[in-house]
Amino acid sequence: MVWYTLLNHSGAECGGSGVSWRVLAGVACVTALFVTGCDGSADKLPASSPPSFASQSSPVVSLTPVPRIFDQGALEDGVRRVLVQSYRLSDVGTVHCPSGQAVQVGSSFDCTVQIGGTTKNVTLTVRGVDGTYEVSQPK
Repeated sequence: MVWYTLLNHSGAECGGSGVSWRVLAGVACVTALFVTGCDGSADKLPASSPPSFASQSSPVVSLTPVPRIFDQGALEDGVRRVLVQSYRLSDVGTVHCPSGQAVQVGSSFDCTVQIGGTTKNVTLTVRGVDGTYEVSQPK
Protein backbone atom coordinates (compact mmCIF):
# COMPACT_ATOMS: atom_id res chain seq x y z
CA MET A 1 0.00 0.00 0.00
CA VAL A 2 1.38 3.41 -0.92
CA TRP A 3 -0.10 6.74 0.19
CA TYR A 4 0.35 9.90 -1.80
CA THR A 5 0.42 13.28 -0.12
CA LEU A 6 0.37 16.67 -1.76
CA LEU A 7 2.90 18.93 -0.11
CA ASN A 8 2.84 22.65 -0.73
CA HIS A 9 6.22 24.29 -0.23
CA SER A 10 4.92 27.82 -0.67
CA GLY A 11 2.79 27.82 2.50
CA ALA A 12 -0.30 28.73 0.50
CA GLU A 13 -3.28 26.51 -0.21
CA CYS A 14 -3.03 23.96 -3.01
CA GLY A 15 -2.65 25.60 -6.38
CA GLY A 16 0.43 27.62 -5.35
CA SER A 17 3.50 27.49 -7.52
CA GLY A 18 5.65 25.27 -5.29
CA VAL A 19 3.55 22.11 -5.18
CA SER A 20 5.23 18.69 -5.42
CA TRP A 21 4.21 15.07 -4.93
CA ARG A 22 5.97 13.01 -2.29
CA VAL A 23 5.46 9.30 -1.65
CA LEU A 24 4.93 7.98 1.87
CA ALA A 25 4.99 4.24 2.55
CA GLY A 26 2.09 3.17 4.74
CA VAL A 27 3.08 -0.46 5.13
CA ALA A 28 3.66 -0.29 8.91
CA CYS A 29 -0.03 0.24 9.75
CA VAL A 30 -1.25 -2.62 7.57
CA THR A 31 1.49 -4.96 8.84
CA ALA A 32 0.56 -4.26 12.49
CA LEU A 33 -3.01 -5.43 11.83
CA PHE A 34 -1.92 -8.80 10.45
CA VAL A 35 0.89 -9.54 12.93
CA THR A 36 -1.16 -9.16 16.13
CA GLY A 37 -3.51 -12.03 15.24
CA CYS A 38 -6.27 -13.01 17.65
CA ASP A 39 -4.28 -13.84 20.79
CA GLY A 40 -4.30 -10.20 21.97
CA SER A 41 -0.54 -10.06 22.38
CA ALA A 42 -0.07 -6.53 21.19
CA ASP A 43 3.24 -6.32 23.07
CA LYS A 44 4.78 -8.65 20.44
CA LEU A 45 4.36 -6.15 17.61
CA PRO A 46 7.46 -5.70 15.50
CA ALA A 47 9.24 -2.42 15.99
CA SER A 48 8.62 -0.07 13.13
CA SER A 49 10.30 3.18 12.29
CA PRO A 50 8.23 6.24 11.46
CA PRO A 51 7.64 6.74 7.75
CA SER A 52 10.12 9.04 6.07
CA PHE A 53 9.65 11.52 3.27
CA ALA A 54 11.49 11.42 -0.01
CA SER A 55 14.76 13.28 -0.18
CA GLN A 56 15.02 16.94 -1.12
CA SER A 57 16.31 15.94 -4.55
CA SER A 58 12.93 14.56 -5.63
CA PRO A 59 11.45 16.26 -8.70
CA VAL A 60 9.26 19.31 -8.13
CA VAL A 61 6.31 19.73 -10.46
CA SER A 62 5.21 23.31 -10.99
CA LEU A 63 1.52 23.74 -11.63
CA THR A 64 0.21 26.52 -13.82
CA PRO A 65 -2.71 28.31 -12.16
CA VAL A 66 -6.01 27.56 -13.85
CA PRO A 67 -7.64 30.80 -15.03
CA ARG A 68 -11.04 31.60 -13.58
CA ILE A 69 -13.76 31.43 -16.23
CA PHE A 70 -17.14 33.18 -16.14
CA ASP A 71 -20.21 30.95 -15.88
CA GLN A 72 -21.93 31.68 -19.19
CA GLY A 73 -25.50 31.31 -17.87
CA ALA A 74 -24.87 33.47 -14.81
CA LEU A 75 -23.16 36.07 -16.99
CA GLU A 76 -26.12 36.25 -19.38
CA ASP A 77 -28.57 36.57 -16.46
CA GLY A 78 -26.42 39.34 -14.98
CA VAL A 79 -26.33 41.28 -18.25
CA ARG A 80 -30.13 41.01 -18.53
CA ARG A 81 -30.52 42.34 -14.95
CA VAL A 82 -28.22 45.30 -15.64
CA LEU A 83 -30.13 46.21 -18.81
CA VAL A 84 -33.52 46.01 -17.10
CA GLN A 85 -32.67 47.47 -13.67
CA SER A 86 -29.85 49.93 -14.36
CA TYR A 87 -30.58 51.03 -17.92
CA ARG A 88 -34.37 50.69 -17.40
CA LEU A 89 -34.87 48.95 -20.76
CA SER A 90 -38.05 47.03 -21.35
CA ASP A 91 -38.58 44.13 -23.72
CA VAL A 92 -35.11 42.65 -23.16
CA GLY A 93 -35.14 39.22 -24.76
CA THR A 94 -32.40 36.70 -25.32
CA VAL A 95 -28.88 37.50 -24.13
CA HIS A 96 -25.96 35.50 -25.53
CA CYS A 97 -22.40 35.86 -24.25
CA PRO A 98 -19.47 33.81 -25.57
CA SER A 99 -18.42 30.85 -23.42
CA GLY A 100 -14.97 30.44 -21.89
CA GLN A 101 -14.38 34.11 -21.02
CA ALA A 102 -11.56 34.50 -18.49
CA VAL A 103 -11.90 36.67 -15.41
CA GLN A 104 -8.99 38.95 -16.30
CA VAL A 105 -9.07 42.58 -15.17
CA GLY A 106 -9.19 44.96 -18.13
CA SER A 107 -10.32 42.42 -20.70
CA SER A 108 -13.54 43.01 -22.60
CA PHE A 109 -15.86 41.07 -24.89
CA ASP A 110 -19.23 41.56 -26.58
CA CYS A 111 -22.56 39.89 -25.87
CA THR A 112 -25.56 40.00 -28.23
CA VAL A 113 -28.94 41.05 -26.87
CA GLN A 114 -32.45 41.06 -28.32
CA ILE A 115 -34.17 44.34 -27.36
CA GLY A 116 -37.60 44.97 -28.80
CA GLY A 117 -36.96 42.39 -31.53
CA THR A 118 -33.71 44.06 -32.64
CA THR A 119 -30.26 42.49 -32.15
CA LYS A 120 -27.83 44.78 -30.35
CA ASN A 121 -24.41 44.37 -28.79
CA VAL A 122 -23.20 45.26 -25.32
CA THR A 123 -19.55 45.29 -24.31
CA LEU A 124 -18.56 43.80 -20.97
CA THR A 125 -15.35 45.00 -19.34
CA VAL A 126 -13.91 43.03 -16.42
CA ARG A 127 -13.21 45.42 -13.53
CA GLY A 128 -12.17 43.16 -10.65
CA VAL A 129 -10.44 39.85 -9.93
CA ASP A 130 -13.63 38.83 -8.14
CA GLY A 131 -15.50 38.82 -11.48
CA THR A 132 -17.15 42.24 -11.31
CA TYR A 133 -17.81 43.68 -14.75
CA GLU A 134 -19.24 46.73 -16.43
CA VAL A 135 -21.95 46.54 -19.12
CA SER A 136 -22.02 49.20 -21.84
CA GLN A 137 -25.19 50.67 -23.28
CA PRO A 138 -26.56 48.59 -26.17
CA LYS A 139 -25.35 49.63 -29.61
